[in-house]
Amino acid sequence: MIQSTKIVPSGIKIGKEQLNILAYADDIALIGKNEIEIRKLFVEMENNARKLGLHMNQEKTKYMIVEGKTV
Repeated sequence: MIQSTKIVPSGIKIGKEQLNILAYADDIALIGKNEIEIRKLFVEMENNARKLGLHMNQEKTKYMIVEGKTV
């Protein structure tokens, strides 16, 4: 499911890698620079899950917005 999700130019840069999806076991974190990027990723992930017969549980879905400021 993750591999079929288009990697869009969003997320965070770590070294030379641009990351917008982190996954471990059955947990997935979507990373974006703003809420719009994250929502686009979520919709794409949800569509891909549906194609595979999987369901994204809205009750277990959590959102966190973190703003960083450069000094």
